[in-house]
Amino acid sequence: MEPKERELLTGMGNCYEACHDDFEATVGMVSGSRDRTAEDVIATLRTMRQRYGNEPEYLALRRRFPAEFPV
Repeated sequence: MEPKERELLTGMGNCYEACHDDFEATVGMVSGSRDRTAEDVIATLRTMRQRYGNEPEYLALRRRFPAEFPV
């Protein structure tokens, strides 16, 4: 996993743990804090799931937010 990808997924987990908001709100907060669009963040998260979906590091970071989050 690339450092920027790791940071994005870590940020998603941190944001969710702080606010326990839904997916859209969490993506909105994360994208706003990184000067990215929500669509760009979602696309990156989808790509990460495809590339790293079975890797232990990805799975550990992904477990920090609900399974119902779509990416």
